[in-house]
Amino acid sequence: MHIDIPNLPRSPYSLIVVLSVIIGFTSAILLMRKFKVGKDAIFYTSLLTFVCTLFISLAAAIRFTSEGLQVGFSGLAAVVGMVIGIFISTLIIRDKPECVMASFVAAAPLMYGLAKFGCLFAGCCHGKPYDGIFAVVYHSADGGSYFPAQIVDLIVFLISHVIALILILRMKNKVRAIFIIVGIVIPVRFILEYLRFYHDGSVIASGQITVLVAGAIALVILFVWKKIVRPGEEKRPDLTSP
Repeated sequence: MHIDIPNLPRSPYSLIVVLSVIIGFTSAILLMRKFKVGKDAIFYTSLLTFVCTLFISLAAAIRFTSEGLQVGFSGLAAVVGMVIGIFISTLIIRDKPECVMASFVAAAPLMYGLAKFGCLFAGCCHGKPYDGIFAVVYHSADGGSYFPAQIVDLIVFLISHVIALILILRMKNKVRAIFIIVGIVIPVRFILEYLRFYHDGSVIASGQITVLVAGAIALVILFVWKKIVRPGEEKRPDLTSP
């Protein structure tokens, strides 16, 4: 049994990625509403975080090639951009910052997992050559048969999203839940790199170093956020006052 990907006249990659971000942000907004975060805080945090997520992810994926400027989407950079956006917004509007951060951290695996549909149709991030069960077969001019790495990513990160939801909904200490989720997602993303076609078989390849660097940046931002914002101690500001 193979999974056949036809030669599409136009790649749906960009549309799928944008939709995955919108779905992820919708999930985060619903979680913030459940935690009774104020409407103003939800709106401004979502707006700023959306801008930071898209800008940093796109900026990190820009490539100057012989064929001209190529723009893509970096999932790792998107996570860093998301954390930066929340960090800035919670400095300005300190309305349950731990719940705000937890909501977006829980939604991040959902966004990343759904975005892999785009990778599946575009042919990027595919697995190593493979012709067994569930092999992904591309029928484009430069097609081939590969291990379904994108589908594995999709399934694993949807499961990670469910685990993240359980943690933030059941744990009273949202900050601890945040670090547990990050502590799960980074190693998982690191391990999945072994399935990629570009992995050279070494213990730690360049792609995995990138994962570790992005994870380290996100963790540093989270630790700084925890020290500066001191989640759980702030009172909700009066946004209507002059």
